[in-house]
Amino acid sequence: MKLPNIIYTLLIATFLERFSFFLIIPFLSIYLSKNFHFSGFQIGIIISMFAITALFMSFFAAPFIDKINKSMIIYIGLFLATLSFAVFPLINHFPGFILFSIINSIGNSLLSPTYKTMIAKLVDQTHKHLVFNIRYFIINISAVLAPLLSTQIQHLGVGVICNIIVIAYFINTAIFTYAFLKERNNFKTSTMMQKSTFIVLILIALKNRAFLLLIIGQILFVFGYNVMTSILPQFFAIDNSQVEASKLFALLLSVNGITVLTCQYFVFKFSQITSIKTAIIAGSTLMPIGLFFMGTLSNFVFQATAMILFTLGEMLVFTMIDIRIDEISEKDYKGSYYSLAGLQKIGALLAPIIGGVLLDKINNSIELFSILSIISLISVVFFIMSYKEITNTIKVEIES
Repeated sequence: MKLPNIIYTLLIATFLERFSFFLIIPFLSIYLSKNFHFSGFQIGIIISMFAITALFMSFFAAPFIDKINKSMIIYIGLFLATLSFAVFPLINHFPGFILFSIINSIGNSLLSPTYKTMIAKLVDQTHKHLVFNIRYFIINISAVLAPLLSTQIQHLGVGVICNIIVIAYFINTAIFTYAFLKERNNFKTSTMMQKSTFIVLILIALKNRAFLLLIIGQILFVFGYNVMTSILPQFFAIDNSQVEASKLFALLLSVNGITVLTCQYFVFKFSQITSIKTAIIAGSTLMPIGLFFMGTLSNFVFQATAMILFTLGEMLVFTMIDIRIDEISEKDYKGSYYSLAGLQKIGALLAPIIGGVLLDKINNSIELFSILSIISLISVVFFIMSYKEITNTIKVEIES
């Protein structure tokens, strides 16, 4: 398999960026609680600013990714991310951590859709499926390895961890600088795109009903995924001590990580012998089923089996969605589409709110997780509706 050199650069950059993120962000709430004694509400505000900022950036960054030279966007994203981690050890007050969350999220919101846009544009159709699967696998490797490394070096202090992250971003910048000098043409924006207004670029994506229905389905799917990460551990804590609940949830997360690392190849082969539509529908069916049984069964073996189903569903959908967006988006507007796909984070914001309210009002596990799972299962309807729409992007005449 021969790929453009820039694709290898993008995959390395994705690993370094995600690895850096997972070194510290999963432990941010513990760090804030132990070192600054912020209230749960204050910590919640700081953590939620990542998702809220990313949600706003979905709209704000979309036209920029298509209009501005990709190298400029990547440099800005890397600079903001590096800056946020460089000053993190110096922050000692609440507004400072809010600002950290915002700046870090802006940087990541510029980098991720730009990387995906370049992969979609530069990889030929026969290899695109494989490259997006490799990208997802790389992200999951970083999500497993980075927290493990972080727990081993946390005794050295947050300053050392942030220095490691800053070095990783400098390596990223150096790699991209070399790539920019060698392959300048891959980062240029067409004259037509430069003349297009921001509003027109947004409308092109929003008038594509297949895309809108896909994103609504993805919001519901992400809702179910975040019920697992936010509501399930709270539910375990109702009938178990904090230590036992944490241990149970950690074991299930380990099952999740092991499943991702061992089954990615088989998920890729399955998606090759079937259609993207079938893979997405299968995944969006498996995940809510797994979520329901994790919440309603008390035997760990059965819960672990349910987590495997949940993870397989997660893998099928998250790897196929990027490919599906590539299918229904026009070549010159892929940046807008991939950035607007960040609207799926609405599901991440709603899950702890809706799930928390239901958790307070419903004591029966079957009733609680039936409602939460059905909400996520409705995503199947929207994914099917998306496929019934014309898959080609609606042609919109762009006024100069």
